[in-house]
Amino acid sequence: MQNHDTAAPFEFPPLDAEWPRLSGSSRLQGAVDEVAHELQVRPEMVLTTALGALSVACQAGYMVKMPGRDVIHPVSLMLLTVAESGVRKTALESKFFKSIRDFQKKQENENITRLRKYEFDHELWSTKRQTLLSLLRKAVRKGEDCEKIEMQLRNMEDEKPDLPKTFNLLHEDTSIQALLKSMHDHHPVACLVSSEADEILNGLAMQKTSAINSLWSGSDVTVGRSSRPSFTITGGRLTAALMTQKSSVQNYLEKRGKRARGSGLLARFLTVYPQSFIGYRDSGAGKSEKSPYCDSFNQRIRELISRTLDDNEKKLSKPKVLEFLPEAIKEWNATEKFIEDQCRTNGIYEQATDHAGKLMDNMNRVAALIHLCENDRGSITKENFIIARDICLHYSMHFLEHLVPETQAQQDAKKLYNKMYAYQDQHNNNFKTSWMLRYSHLTRDRLDEALAILEENQYVESFQKNHYRFHPDKVGEKPRLNPGSYRSMLHQ
Repeated sequence: MQNHDTAAPFEFPPLDAEWPRLSGSSRLQGAVDEVAHELQVRPEMVLTTALGALSVACQAGYMVKMPGRDVIHPVSLMLLTVAESGVRKTALESKFFKSIRDFQKKQENENITRLRKYEFDHELWSTKRQTLLSLLRKAVRKGEDCEKIEMQLRNMEDEKPDLPKTFNLLHEDTSIQALLKSMHDHHPVACLVSSEADEILNGLAMQKTSAINSLWSGSDVTVGRSSRPSFTITGGRLTAALMTQKSSVQNYLEKRGKRARGSGLLARFLTVYPQSFIGYRDSGAGKSEKSPYCDSFNQRIRELISRTLDDNEKKLSKPKVLEFLPEAIKEWNATEKFIEDQCRTNGIYEQATDHAGKLMDNMNRVAALIHLCENDRGSITKENFIIARDICLHYSMHFLEHLVPETQAQQDAKKLYNKMYAYQDQHNNNFKTSWMLRYSHLTRDRLDEALAILEENQYVESFQKNHYRFHPDKVGEKPRLNPGSYRSMLHQ
């Protein structure tokens, strides 16, 4: 068994806790604060969008090494923001993807000229080839020597114009087949992006989970076809920066959730359900003609794109492998052990071992992207790993709360909580187990499991045999609990 150095202890954050902040001099934090204030949205929603832009800009040119193992993986992220209509998702995306969209528009304009030249050259080549084929047919009919014409035809195959390649980074309305073909025909770097991602999430783009998983992991993807030639994508990189509404996610979970969990697709996502400020926004606050921090962030995105994508030669740069400093590796090892321990029975990841298995990988990627945004010299520091770990643990709490199905015991605990909440005044918050059995319609074994969950979350306490005192949430009917093994009893 591997030995792990001790490191500073840490805890899982409460679901409603404020998200961690980077240092005061951080380019990323400055942009997050500025845009969150301007658009009046939650900082975690802004941070998620910014990480998506960094992932797109860096994924072609950088990889990160997992400490203590001969494993190197991409820095690409899969991000899902779930927020209702009207929270300014589109405005937020436009802020952080501006440099990428400018780059994409330039590629599209240049490609029009390249395609016109290609079509002209291909027509000339095709005309010459057809002429030689006509001469060959005549020579065959006359029984003449065809060797010279055959040689000319063979040479012509080497002169066939190549279809021009472009960096087709952003894909908003696509099928997985079209996405993979584009990555093969042009360059194997792409991003599924949408501020209204219902069509992507519930459309064809998310049906072939194995291909998406392989691209996230950096593995080759082979596409087999019956009517057309098969092909393989090598060195593919895929970012998913999706924003959608709760109803879209619910629809996706009902249709494909079981398959997506089984394949590990959902486990790869960093998911956030940000609180909405709708109804509390100040129409006069936050507006400014200048956005110096966001401008600085977009300038950094432009610099990273120019490093990773050679705009002149239309080729990819050789990926640079990022590693962790020794003190960061010490924290990494302690974190990995802590996460692994929580996969045991009654651990917070007991029902989400698939998600836990990808958590360290995502921490590596986020740490690498923060490093590249702030200062890409040297190796990844302990400070950058810790902030990446803390950020990913907040994403993890949202994943557990919203995407992990409840166990029977958790459903029973919710039912029991609701019963006690409804009758608390009549019983002065004190309940006997006999009353609970009668009104909850649970068996004794199931009641004991439900009470254990409520007691663990400090909603009930035993003060004598078969008597429990009920402590509802002081804010209202919706108790605020850490998700995981013991989920919240939010009313459905």
